[in-house]
Amino acid sequence: MERFLRLVLHDWRVKNTFYLKERLQKGLYRFIGHESFGGILLFVCVIMAMILANLPSTSEHYFSLWESKITISFNDFYQEITLIHLINDFLMSFFFLMVGLEMKREILYGDLMGFKKMSFSMFGALGGIVIPITIYLIFNHDLNSSVGFGIAMSTDTAFALGVIFLFGKQIPSVIKIFLVTLAVTDDLGAVAIIAIFYTEHIDIFWLSMAMASLLGLIYLNYKDTKYIFLYLIFGAFLWYSTLLSGIHPTISAVLLSFCIPGKTRLNKMYFQKMLQEWEKLDFEELSKVKDEVQGEGFFSSSKRAISKFFGNHQTQEIDIHKMSHYVHILDSIGKYSYYAKNPLLGLEFALQPICAYFIVPLFAFANGGVKITEGMNLFCEPMMWGIMFGLVLGKPIGILLFTYISEKLNISIKPKGLSYKHILAVGFLAGIGFTMSMFVATLAYEDEAMVDLAKLSVLFSSMVATLLGIVFLLFSTRKIHS
Repeated sequence: MERFLRLVLHDWRVKNTFYLKERLQKGLYRFIGHESFGGILLFVCVIMAMILANLPSTSEHYFSLWESKITISFNDFYQEITLIHLINDFLMSFFFLMVGLEMKREILYGDLMGFKKMSFSMFGALGGIVIPITIYLIFNHDLNSSVGFGIAMSTDTAFALGVIFLFGKQIPSVIKIFLVTLAVTDDLGAVAIIAIFYTEHIDIFWLSMAMASLLGLIYLNYKDTKYIFLYLIFGAFLWYSTLLSGIHPTISAVLLSFCIPGKTRLNKMYFQKMLQEWEKLDFEELSKVKDEVQGEGFFSSSKRAISKFFGNHQTQEIDIHKMSHYVHILDSIGKYSYYAKNPLLGLEFALQPICAYFIVPLFAFANGGVKITEGMNLFCEPMMWGIMFGLVLGKPIGILLFTYISEKLNISIKPKGLSYKHILAVGFLAGIGFTMSMFVATLAYEDEAMVDLAKLSVLFSSMVATLLGIVFLLFSTRKIHS
């Protein structure tokens, strides 16, 4: 009896352990697949970077890692690039490519379809750029720090969305959509400012090469070419030419995204051709075809093939000409269905997890580490106050003011279900600078002390904007019970 009880208990433990393990795995997969995971991962990466940058045992290794050089050589070509530049200039281009694809998708299919719908988010983004820059320049007028005005107007899309998605279904979908369209437009505005104001010199030859690459991409789009690799080849040359021209290469990623075909052309001819090919199939004949290797492993199928080859009864079980004909028909059907593919949606779907779970967290980990020294007096610096008031107050004021004016002037239409309380809450969340603001800080200043000061200001301002965004989000979405 005792042995029986032990066996039952053991069996119960095994089953429950397996059940618990399965539930934990499913829960982990659901958590990773949830939209909020990208924002949480970003936050964890910055915390880890700050810890490693300020611990005496790891600080030197952390900073030296990003300055380590990678050499690329091919025949006469030789190029050296630091790891931090590889992340900021190359990997972040994929992030901006995804941002551009999202923007184009929203214009073609989503909530930005039509000028009045698109202009509401565009005016909001414009206000979220103009007002913060104005506030920053007021605090930093005639100072060396004035060149960093772009830091105070950038929104971190992933982190802001992460905050919203933490609340789940409590937040109306219209708020999420407005934040996405606003942030994407804001990011494109940031890219334009980077290209215009943070470019030191222009090389005319390489700028001409970049224009030639762009014309090639436009021609591919005009011909409705569906082969993504052709766009990526032209895009790679566009990126390299833009880099050597002196303009920051992230602008090339946005230009590439606008050239990727975003509409599916369901041509009547495609269906007619597919039906013609389909009618050529003899289904009665196909049902008689025997697949020799179906359900067999490699060794069993090889053994049967050898015994058949050396055996006495060698009969032809498959008509190779008929099979080739059927394969040709299937290839033709596949070719016409391929013409109807949407490259924009396919590429965006492929880039989204790579950017959310690898590129953006890696950027945050590489750039988020700031060494805090004793002589650093954050609250006595005009730069800090400019960034803080620009992000925390300038963003919500600018977004609310410009959207309100655009609606009153009948230039744009406010999305149904979106109130100005919602817009104010989104405005505070748009003040979370994080990735984009730190990215601009690395471009704006050459002095490492200025960069560190700007990054600390961004981190502090983003923390305040997050708290205010959560409070106003809860206030604007609470249900009043009568």
